Amino acid sequence: MVPAWSFYAIGVHLAPVRSRVELFSVIVQPGFWCLTALLASAYVANQIFDQTSDRLNGKGLFLTHGVFRTRTMIGIALACFLGASWLFQRVDGAQQIPLFAAMLLAFTYSLPPLRLCARPWLDLAANAIGYGGLAFAAGAGGVSDYSMQAFLDAYPWMFLVGATFLHTTILDVDGDTAAGKRTTTVAFGVARSAHLATGFAAITLATTAYRAVARHGSVAAAVVAALAFALFAIASVMIARAEKLDPVSRAAVRTRVSARVVQSISALVALWAGLRDPMLLALFVPLVFAARAYYRARFHIRYPG
Repeated sequence: MVPAWSFYAIGVHLAPVRSRVELFSVIVQPGFWCLTALLASAYVANQIFDQTSDRLNGKGLFLTHGVFRTRTMIGIALACFLGASWLFQRVDGAQQIPLFAAMLLAFTYSLPPLRLCARPWLDLAANAIGYGGLAFAAGAGGVSDYSMQAFLDAYPWMFLVGATFLHTTILDVDGDTAAGKRTTTVAFGVARSAHLATGFAAITLATTAYRAVARHGSVAAAVVAALAFALFAIASVMIARAEKLDPVSRAAVRTRVSARVVQSISALVALWAGLRDPMLLALFVPLVFAARAYYRARFHIRYPG
């Protein structure tokens, strides 16, 4: 949830035209919770249909460790979807198009027959457009009538999300390959995916820097993009060097490096969003600590980790 919440809040902050008064925090907007309920439903559906690869990758622990039965998870997904449908009727008109598009994308990502999550390049595009574009546009629609213009303005963040997503697929490449799930990294290769992620981050940096200098855009956005680019570039070099190692050592390096990149980028974007909207930090911080305590007690693992 944290990346989606962050880009929603950044969309509010960077909205091109403000035609409505911004409330004291995004967490009081119905659109914020509508997006949350939609994604919760989609995340649960993803766990239901990804049980084989999740078991191999050590993910989806509620199902793979038998905490809940599949039937219970279906009920949770339906309850979240009904909640999202109720909230959808109460969101601002400019938010309805990006939220409806997010719903379609979220479910076609996980559910057959399309299952974009198992189609190379389409999985990448779905994540980049969903988090970096539609969540951003939904946030902008909370304070502006120009959510579609905001979607077009969001393309630097689509590239940043795409870069981060590539590292999540690097983390899962062995399990996905064994399960027969063809992600972008399975098809394209680990080292090339890491290099592509760096290229995407470079586009984000170049665009935000240009906007900050030539169009009086957000300097903070350019700083975030610069830090992100540095992380991706370092990761790309480390993963490329690891290609010369034996298979076990190579897998260990790329797992450690990609995990740190994903966590660092998520934390960086969340911090930026939280500094603009401190109420978000009041939501993020207890959630992370509660999740950390829960995973330690229930599964005996470190989270995030």
